[in-house]
Amino acid sequence: MSPKPKILIVDDEEGPRESLKIILKPEFEVVTLGRGSEAVEILRDGGFELILLDITMPEDLSGIETLQAIRNADIDVEAIVISGQGATDPIMACVNLGAHRYIKKPYRADEVLTAVRSAIAHRTGRRRAHAMRERLLGSLSHELRTPLNAIVGYSEILHDEAREKLADEHRHALARIQHSSERLLAYWESLFFLGELDSGSVAVKPRELEVRSWLERLVRRIDRTSEGGPSVTLDCPAGILAETHPETLARLVAVLIYEATEDDGGVIAVSARSRAGALRLTVEHDRLPFDDPDENSQAAVTELAREVIARASELLGAVVTKRAASSDRVAIEISIPQRPVTTPSPEPRFTSTFATGALAASPR
Repeated sequence: MSPKPKILIVDDEEGPRESLKIILKPEFEVVTLGRGSEAVEILRDGGFELILLDITMPEDLSGIETLQAIRNADIDVEAIVISGQGATDPIMACVNLGAHRYIKKPYRADEVLTAVRSAIAHRTGRRRAHAMRERLLGSLSHELRTPLNAIVGYSEILHDEAREKLADEHRHALARIQHSSERLLAYWESLFFLGELDSGSVAVKPRELEVRSWLERLVRRIDRTSEGGPSVTLDCPAGILAETHPETLARLVAVLIYEATEDDGGVIAVSARSRAGALRLTVEHDRLPFDDPDENSQAAVTELAREVIARASELLGAVVTKRAASSDRVAIEISIPQRPVTTPSPEPRFTSTFATGALAASPR
């Protein structure tokens, strides 16, 4: 026999609390409280599927404040608000905070039961859809990653074993196959990762990172200069510290660099600075990503890349802008607001050129 859904009733008046408990107890497991602050604490332990919350509780947190605290704590629970007043503003505030519906006092037993059953069914359907999406994402992830990883792996074997036996044009074609496969794999990895973040499977917890060493590792993985691709330079002072979510930021920067490497030749300049309370990362190239696609534009950013850029930016709270760097080059800048976390002493500025696939640094 399935356990009864667990419901929390919060009202500062004992009479309405007990009335609701009598209505709901035959069908649900019911807990009652008189203070909103206590409700937030008990909900943290989980197990509740629904909270019925009185809007007016003058001695403690109001219904709006309680629901806001529940949402701020990222507690997964459906909510129904109960109002004994005619004012619509508090009710709309609770609806904007995700309340499933509201009930006006005096309420009828059948009205309460209908609202509660609807909220429980909504939560069950939402969780079922979430689980289905997770299974679908997992299946798609496997089906797409497996062949792409095979292409990347076999092209690496060919590159290592037969590179010297191939003509220049064949080596270049092999490099393009490998790079394009890695580029597509990076995009799909980014989408799946962002999907996990959106679903709550992975927590977006900012942490401190040393920007230069992080960028060196990122760019080294992407660089294909030794196979005839564009050269990549990195200009970043040592010692810059930033607070962000490195995995999401890596996917955003990687997509911008991969977009710039779609065309052969040219120099991709990656730079980072800490300015005006923000971390500013820039990818500069003579290609023009972010142009609106039209019949005269052959350099529009791909739709897949555009989706990754938009969603990663939103998760990071970043602003991505395009500006002219010169008459024939553009720069895509990522600006992420920061608390002041830069190094106390200035360090020499370096330019790193990935000319052979290995990191070579020289002072400017």
